[in-house]
Amino acid sequence: MLCVLPLLAGCGGAYQLTAPDQIAPAGGEATAVVRLRRQEVWILSQSVDNALLRFRVNDGPMRAAYTDKLGYAGTTVPVPDLPCRCEMVIEHMDRRGDEAAFRTPLYVWDPQWPVLAVDLDSLPSSPAGEPGPAAAGLQQATRGAHIAYFTRRPVREHAAAHGWLETHGYPDGPVLLWQRERWHVVQGRWKLPKIVVETRLVSELPELRKQFPTLTRGVCTSGLAAAAYREAGLQCIVIGSDSVGGDDAVRYGSWEEFGRSVTAEP
Repeated sequence: MLCVLPLLAGCGGAYQLTAPDQIAPAGGEATAVVRLRRQEVWILSQSVDNALLRFRVNDGPMRAAYTDKLGYAGTTVPVPDLPCRCEMVIEHMDRRGDEAAFRTPLYVWDPQWPVLAVDLDSLPSSPAGEPGPAAAGLQQATRGAHIAYFTRRPVREHAAAHGWLETHGYPDGPVLLWQRERWHVVQGRWKLPKIVVETRLVSELPELRKQFPTLTRGVCTSGLAAAAYREAGLQCIVIGSDSVGGDDAVRYGSWEEFGRSVTAEP
């Protein structure tokens, strides 16, 4: 479940791949954008240009893409027909014959199910093995629904974030950045889709809403997260503050109150 993983070491350096969690509708395609670097001198990592990366999910069709000058590569990858949590495998072999393989979590969702966004950085800890009111409330709220966690933590910390969520009893879901590099799709070699990565950052919420229009609500405690939800057209569920989220926000004084309210719903 590692998102940033150096798997090939030696005198020539170790390859490092930045690959965030992937999401796709069942029977559709995941748009995978990753970045390849190589550590040549101690902690100095350099982008790898014109490297061929191969993408696949389970035994599905393989797709390929070349990295650009900044080390970015992307393509669309077919995913299973049924909702599941699996892995996307990304492989590379250089001209010297050195090989590297990476795995990143892939969430295949039913596009008809509701989707709930949650500000990961606002979630409280709870005793190990005993979900607290926040975890219990979100477990209840996501019965028959998907959940996506948003964070400002870099991708290299997302594997640890998954471990933290599991330890504290939160429902499983992809960990996503609030902002990511903007990209667009063009026709590449062999008429396969190619992802062109731009330099400016954009919110990830609008693109996720295009894929999953059932993403209509977001849970948070901070003004920044509430503003991001409102800009994307989501209803804010605000915990513990009367000063954020706007007049139309749904408010709970505490995670305990939120948990009781969700549990009381039919």
